[in-house]
Amino acid sequence: MPLYGQIVIGPPGSGKTTYCNGMQQYLRAIHRECLVVNLDPANESFGVNGDSSSSSYNRSTEDDTDVNNDTNREEDTDDSHLPYDTILDVTKDIINLESVMTQLHLGPNGGLVYCMEYIEQHLTHLLSLLTERLSALDTPTYLLFDLPGQVELYTHNTTVQNILSRITKELDVRLCAVQLIDGNFVNDASNFIGAVLLATTTMLRLELPAVNVLSKIDLVNRSSTFTQNDGEEGDNDECGGGGGGWKC
Repeated sequence: MPLYGQIVIGPPGSGKTTYCNGMQQYLRAIHRECLVVNLDPANESFGVNGDSSSSSYNRSTEDDTDVNNDTNREEDTDDSHLPYDTILDVTKDIINLESVMTQLHLGPNGGLVYCMEYIEQHLTHLLSLLTERLSALDTPTYLLFDLPGQVELYTHNTTVQNILSRITKELDVRLCAVQLIDGNFVNDASNFIGAVLLATTTMLRLELPAVNVLSKIDLVNRSSTFTQNDGEEGDNDECGGGGGGWKC
């Protein structure tokens, strides 16, 4: 029986984690079980002492055997700051960004690229964990995949594309991409055009059905104007001056 789900993408700060939390609550309110797969190594879960001791990354050993040994721990959501319930959290089961930055002396962007490439190398293990946990559930579960937001992962790197391709095929899951863009980008024509180009590039590279969403629309400055090509002021109540394909 196929599974169904969404991959949630968008620039940092666009509200991906908040969206996953809200969507999970909504689906459960209509009596449809939903769990989140956190594939963002920067969405780290911390222990009670504030450290990231749950990391499975080890600089000196990077083979599948060591990863398997480090991920035999029980899933515990009590020590997580994530607002939603997860079926798999890469920061606990595979790798987290803080450990990579500390041990390899990388910055946030380089560290995140390393983390995603590491996840791709150990994707067989990730898929086995996810398959095992899904099979233990009594009812079919709707899945939300919370992905990192760094744009270079979608414009200059094929790692995310490769990961999603294998997940789709090996788990027999039907996925839709939900791309969030901060609604404040509609206040400036150049920012909005940049956001549209980014969304288009991401859709083309991921090759999945996609819905583009302007998030945080309640925080948009309603007094500002969106200048259209003809120089007339657009209607602020329409997202992006009536640009097609966008939802609020």
